[in-house]
Amino acid sequence: MADDKKLEVKSEAKPTGSFFAHPDPFVEIVWTILALVVIFYILNALFSGIFTVFSGDYTPSGLVTKVRDFVVSTFYYILSLKYLFFFLYMVLAGCIMYLLNKIKNLRAIEKKLLYPEIATEEKAYVNPQWERILGHIESLNENDWRLAIIEADIMLSDILDKLALPGDTMGDKLKAVEKSDFTTVENAWEAHKIRNQIAHEGASFMLNQHEAKRVIGLYESVFREFQVI
Repeated sequence: MADDKKLEVKSEAKPTGSFFAHPDPFVEIVWTILALVVIFYILNALFSGIFTVFSGDYTPSGLVTKVRDFVVSTFYYILSLKYLFFFLYMVLAGCIMYLLNKIKNLRAIEKKLLYPEIATEEKAYVNPQWERILGHIESLNENDWRLAIIEADIMLSDILDKLALPGDTMGDKLKAVEKSDFTTVENAWEAHKIRNQIAHEGASFMLNQHEAKRVIGLYESVFREFQVI
């Protein structure tokens, strides 16, 4: 227990050391940016002063003039420092952009932690029977296209059964439908008639993939109305 208390006290100790140290990473980054801006300003002022003196724009008198002439004649290459300063400016600008991006990311994480998003959309339901039908219709085999339409008609039959419509056959049930309750009933009728032709005429019924996809599209409109896919 004593050891636990010691650990507890240690964890609650306030950070010490650097003036910029802070438990909040956002505040720490802000301080860092401010420090970089100050350094940027100091370097810029230093460069401007050196360039002014060594370019001859500033003309002091007496001893200062002699010192200046001596430095210019001996260390004239110091003007190359402007390239170093320019490089430092670019590095500091890059650091500031990096830190600003880090702040943006921290704020995004903070927002997610404080205001977790509540999923409002349920995961899309995938009907395995419908997925199988779509697989058949994309096949290169004509028999698979016929099978897709037959299986889609079975799905339509299940919908009609759940609606508890009167009648023994699908045709009877479709006739009993109220259009206000079944807005895609005409599509259901057309698709079911083609299914009957396939079942009764067999291989003699000519069917191409384009037409098969059109019929499956009719079934799809019905299934989407009743939210089974």
